[in-house]
Amino acid sequence: MRVSVFDTIDETLEILAVRREEYHQIRKEIKAILYTVLNDESDRVMDISSRVKSADSLREKIIRNRLYIKYENSEEILSELSDGIGLKIECRFMDEEYKIFNAIKQALSTEQVDDYSPFVEFPHVLLNVIEAQPQMQKNGFTIYRLDGHYHTNRGNVKFELQIKSLVNSFWGDIEHKLVYKNTNYYVYDNFMKRLLVSINSNLSIIDKQLRIVYDEMENGDRHQMGLVSEENFEKLLAKAINDLFTEKLKDSIGFTINIKNTSNILGHYIFVKNVRDEIASDNSGSLFRIFKKLNGVNIDFSEEIVMESAYISNNPFSSSMGDYLLNQLNKDYDWYVFFKMLFTLEEGNNIEDFTLFMILYLDLLVDHYWFKTSFAKLEYADANAIHELCLKMLANVLIEVDTIKIIYNQNLTAIKNEFMHFIEVLEKRVISLKDFQSYESIYTEELSKKIKSIL
Repeated sequence: MRVSVFDTIDETLEILAVRREEYHQIRKEIKAILYTVLNDESDRVMDISSRVKSADSLREKIIRNRLYIKYENSEEILSELSDGIGLKIECRFMDEEYKIFNAIKQALSTEQVDDYSPFVEFPHVLLNVIEAQPQMQKNGFTIYRLDGHYHTNRGNVKFELQIKSLVNSFWGDIEHKLVYKNTNYYVYDNFMKRLLVSINSNLSIIDKQLRIVYDEMENGDRHQMGLVSEENFEKLLAKAINDLFTEKLKDSIGFTINIKNTSNILGHYIFVKNVRDEIASDNSGSLFRIFKKLNGVNIDFSEEIVMESAYISNNPFSSSMGDYLLNQLNKDYDWYVFFKMLFTLEEGNNIEDFTLFMILYLDLLVDHYWFKTSFAKLEYADANAIHELCLKMLANVLIEVDTIKIIYNQNLTAIKNEFMHFIEVLEKRVISLKDFQSYESIYTEELSKKIKSIL
């Protein structure tokens, strides 16, 4: 005979299934109301997310919190469930959490019904703002969490509203996985507490850095803003990528590797591709959109990367280098992690992201305007042919090195300078295409030695 608690759970889940559509409609309406109420705070509000509790989550909560004992029946369990409907307001910074809370409080009526105050314009939606905020959690950290009621003809439907900055939202996801979902938590109690404190402290630092950069971009003059953008913004972006993906790597495979250099080049790539022009036009919102994307991604660092189609390039460098990298994607774990992160961060499909990266990588290695004007003393056709041979030579040398270090920021400039010097020397020595082809193997060896000395 089955334990009675599972009968209670099944009954509760059946009621939830019947009411799920109603709950989704309520969720959508409350979310729309919050956007209306917070219209004047639109600069601070990054997103309002919402969900109806899943059957699996409810089943787990009934057992974990002993709701089958606390309440008399399944109907009461569901009606008293405080987070059956959950909403989360995400703002940019920790110090904005209170401002969002206060804006919501100002939109409520001064009248109260059992400690709950209705919105002035939406009296069927009520919030408890009597409880002190932020609330202290069992783990010792604080959170802005409000209980709410949505009034229907059948009675009140409870919901929960949280207000979190981007870094607190990300930290909450980590804490939920490490503690709430971790059945071995009590075995590692002290270790886990120290780990959580460390993670929270690091993210608090990121929050302060985000605030500093944002304030500089908003209040600094054009010269200062350019300085911040180039020297600090990109570093901050790289640090955010590193810190957040380190946690996701550990969560996925159980340990982490050093991804600082990988994060640096990704930070530079995203900055150049997606952010620089926006900063130049005083649009700092890109910073927060990128950080939010990092917060929300779910990544499996053990699943093979799949490309949707073949890679096609219109230059010899990208053609050779692209074939090499595609061959390494699922063989060399350093390259695998790099492209896994890149494809997670970018909007398009994998092959589109790969193509764009190859364009930028070549841009970082070769000054195209300077390169196209080299060998000007030769016939145009010969000069153009030598350009293509030199690009292919550069690709082959980098492939021969066979290491991800060829994309590290500290090496890119050195490789670029060495290649530029190499071309300048060749210009003085080469008198024709045929002459170049005669000594091509020697030139390749010379370039190989120079680049290998860098790496």
